[in-house]
Formats: sequence, structure tokens, C-alpha cells
Amino acid sequence: MRVKVSNVNQPVFKECNVHATLPAELSKLQEIAYNVWWSWNAGAKDLFRYIDNEAWHRAESNPVVLLNIISYDRMVELTKDTKFMKQLDKVYSEFRAYMETPKDKKKPTIAYFSMEYGLTHVLKIYSGGLGILAGDYIKEASDCNVDMTAIGFLYRYGYFTQTLSPEGQQIANYEAQNFSNLPITQMKEQDGSNMIVEVPYPGRTVKAYLWKVAVGRMDLYLLDTDNELNSEWDRQITHQLYGGDWENRIKQEIMLGIGGMLALKKLGIKKDVYHCNEGHAALMGLQRLVDLVAEGLTFNQAKEVVRASGLYTCHTPVPAGHDYFEEGLFYKYMSEYAPKLGIEWHDLIGMGRVNPDDNTEKFSMSVFALNTCQEANGVSWLHGEVSKKMFSPVWPGYFPEELHVDYVTNGVHMPTWAAHEWKDIYAKYLPKEWMSDQSNLEMWKPYNDIPDEVIWNTRMSLKRKMMDWTG
Repeated sequence: MRVKVSNVNQPVFKECNVHATLPAELSKLQEIAYNVWWSWNAGAKDLFRYIDNEAWHRAESNPVVLLNIISYDRMVELTKDTKFMKQLDKVYSEFRAYMETPKDKKKPTIAYFSMEYGLTHVLKIYSGGLGILAGDYIKEASDCNVDMTAIGFLYRYGYFTQTLSPEGQQIANYEAQNFSNLPITQMKEQDGSNMIVEVPYPGRTVKAYLWKVAVGRMDLYLLDTDNELNSEWDRQITHQLYGGDWENRIKQEIMLGIGGMLALKKLGIKKDVYHCNEGHAALMGLQRLVDLVAEGLTFNQAKEVVRASGLYTCHTPVPAGHDYFEEGLFYKYMSEYAPKLGIEWHDLIGMGRVNPDDNTEKFSMSVFALNTCQEANGVSWLHGEVSKKMFSPVWPGYFPEELHVDYVTNGVHMPTWAAHEWKDIYAKYLPKEWMSDQSNLEMWKPYNDIPDEVIWNTRMSLKRKMMDWTG
């Protein structure tokens, strides 16, 4: 008897995720938990904390985990808790009112691409200031009713936790994220199968799953290559933020820029403006060029369309902080794109060089972004001035002060970073609409009428709270 290899006694593992079933009366909790709106709403966090304060801390303030570890008996008990149910109805009513506010049709629609997003500590898809800015940016877009869609990566290992060896050396411990414990939803096809974005790489197609993070009124879509459809090497593309060597870096940036555009196409999403947050996402412009040429435009016509609707934000004030790729490596991964555009290889790689005819110069993602985005900005006035000088060789014949590189001073998403004690004061003294119209100076004029002792006592209370926590 001949036994098929597939039938021998080898273990076959299948992933199985188990989620708690909530009583029907508490189904609203599930909806709130899967929208990171809760991360900047004090009432929502108080609601989860009330369920079981000890479990809330054990779940590391992650409502998805909390709802999975709370006993069913406790859930039934909550349905009979009049105070809790009243508070749940209040928070849910606020949430639905927020979600049902229509998008502002007067504002342009935006697609936002970034390598990292700092939304909440629960989602380990960021490492520093660039990610925090991106996270606050899309939260603010939600609050302002902007029709925006964001693209990024779902990292399997997120950022590392630090420990020290007996010799005092830093040890980086990467712990895999359990996606079933995160406030994310995997995108599905109509037949229920996993949605797959197919991204061309030399000699193969890398297949990425797509996950959605609901960020208030807007959606963040995350690409994930760590699946059984890819080779061991391609699964690593979304393992770690900025991980690996230069070859893995270019694979990541292809996935973000080109894969991100293909994901939007898969979802049927088109926008007015395409925003490249740092040079990592610059190849979104390349895919846009390819799509427009395929629709019948010439390369020069496509370039004008792409430039007219492209925006590039630079965060790094020194050239060494930007990504540069050797021509051999860049050719290995991008050689097929020149024929798609109807141009020569020399013309394509020249779009990423300060001096297009210098064959020794590396391909710069930032220069490519500048050549495919009409608008460029730094993240403060000073950084804007530094960027003009740094990028001035791209436009020979112009003085730095004549360049179109502008600036937008970094801000923060106030509801995320303001203590709830301050937000209670704002709600008491400021107009009712202050939260949805924060940029309107008229909304803040009543702040001057807040009694000095209220401001001072709040400040001192928060200081004592900090000292008690650190002590």
C-alpha cells in the first residue's frame, strides 16, 4: 500500500481564535472596544475600568483582552447593575453621535501613508515621534470630519522591551503580538475568505493580508505579510518596524508605497490628495504613475497629475537620516517599472537622484518624493528652513528661500494628551462645541474667565498624582 506524503503522521496546525460571547445587553461594549476612540475618551475608559479594575490592569488597559478574560457570571451581574447600564448607554450614545456625524464635503479627501502609527500602547506599530505624530494626525482628522484613509503595517513583533544582562548590556526582547487580542478586524472577501493584496516583487508575488483599525470616524488599513502564503523571507517584511538590512528595508518600502496603493485599489478607494509621511512611502507615487499610464496617459501627463495631488512631509533634518539605495539593489527590485511607464531605466532612477546623470549617486527616497509631490513641508518653522537648505541641490538655480518647501508645526491630539481633569474643566467653562472646533480661537476665549484657583488647584492635584505614581 502506498501512502501519500500528505497523509503521513505529521502534525498539521491550524490557527483557532476564541472570543468571549457577551450577553446581548452588553453588545455595545464590543463595538466600543474595537474602535480606538476609547483611547481618548475618559468615559469609555472609566466604563471598562468599572467592569473589573484589577482585570483592567491585568489586561494592560486593553478592552479587547478585558472582555475576553472577564467571567460570564460577572457579565451577567453587570447587566443587573443599574449604575453601570446607565453609564454604558451614556457612553454609547456619545460614541454613536460622534460616529454618525457626516464627513465634511468641503474638505479634500486624503490618503495618508506612514510606516508607523502611535495610536495607543495596545497597538505596537510605532517607535517614536514620527509614529506619535501620525497617530495624532489621523485622530485629529477623525475629530475634524475629514474623509481620510490611512495605510501602514501590522508588525508581528512591534517594538522591543528592554532588559539588562548581568554585564549591563541591553537585551532587546521582541514579543510577538497576538492579533486576536488587538482592536483590529481582518478584511474579508464577499465569500468570507481573507482579503489578499498581491504585490509584485522580482520573480514572485508577495501576498499581504489586510487588517482594519477603526480610529474614530476614519479607517487605518494595515498590511501583513506574515502568513503561510509567503516564503520565510517575505514573511519578515512586516515582522519589525525598520528591521533588517537594506534589502529588507526596500522590500518594506515597496510594500508600503506600492502595496498600499494596491490595497486602496482593492478596496475601491480613491482620494483627492495622497500624503507621504516621510520618504518611506515615496513609492506610492510610482504606483500612481503606473496606474495612470495604464489608463492611457503619457508618462509626462501622469507625472503632472501625480505631482498635483501629492504631499510629502519630511521629518529628518540631516541627509544621513534619509533612505538611499545602491543602484544595483534598486534595479533588482524596480527594473520592471521603467517599461511599464514607457521610459528608460536612466530616467526612472534619475527621479531619485539630485544629479540625474551621476551614475554613482544612490537612489534617494526623499528626492523621489520631492519629484512626485507638488507640496513638501517640514515639521516646524526652523525645520522648514533647514529642509530648504538641505534640498536646495534638487532645484539648481534657486536660492533656498525661493523654494516651495513649507512647514507645518507639529501639534498633538489634545483629547489624547490632556488629563481628564482638564477636559472636565474645558467642558464646564468652554462652549459646548469646543471639542469639535478646537482650532477656532473664539472657542478658547472663555478660558480667560476660569478662576485662577481652579487652574492652580488642578495643576497641583496633577502634580501630586504624578508624585504618588512615581513614588
